[in-house]
Amino acid sequence: MERPDPEQPTASDTDAMVNRIVAGELESLRQAFGDGAEFAVAGADASKDRERVLHRLECPVLEPHLDRHSRWDDRHRSRLAGDPDFRLPVPVLMTRESAQHLDGVRSCKICWPNVHGTDPKPLRQLQAKGLRPHHVGHMLSSEDGASLGTIIRSALQREPIFDGRPRDEVEVVTSWRTLYYAPTEPVYIWDLPTDDVAIERKIRLFQLLGSGLTQIN
Repeated sequence: MERPDPEQPTASDTDAMVNRIVAGELESLRQAFGDGAEFAVAGADASKDRERVLHRLECPVLEPHLDRHSRWDDRHRSRLAGDPDFRLPVPVLMTRESAQHLDGVRSCKICWPNVHGTDPKPLRQLQAKGLRPHHVGHMLSSEDGASLGTIIRSALQREPIFDGRPRDEVEVVTSWRTLYYAPTEPVYIWDLPTDDVAIERKIRLFQLLGSGLTQIN
């Protein structure tokens, strides 16, 4: 019977190495989180600046990078078994003040970090008749990005006018006001998560990086 190479780590040895690595990574991430980090740079070890992207910590794009144990898949574990010095890039967590001094980093288009408070809001344009229930909770805005309130409901209505002919219009009720649009008139919404989604992601973030949590299998 062929015996395993004594120099080659077994699967259990590799698992133990991964657990130690992940424990160290999480300790570093939790320390930064506890020190007030709100943002992170992913791809921080990349040689090309275009691959370095700034995210809010609750960004859905960043979330898989913070789940350190899941990052170590079979392919990475095999590489670690052959090279004990191999490591996966870890996002660099930082405060708003630190993020404001970054150079050569792109801002994520999904979570809109806006660390300086001057970046234009990401907008999505659609026709008024295209508003659907899943747009409820999103911020309605003018073309320049000024808020018109959170969308509460919208409905296509047929209203009579003074000459007796019907007229279609879309009624949009927001947290601030009620607006009326022609069905094909463009409307704009902030292309950002709703408050409910943002809160849910923040809860998951605290579960992942909050004190006292372990992520060792």
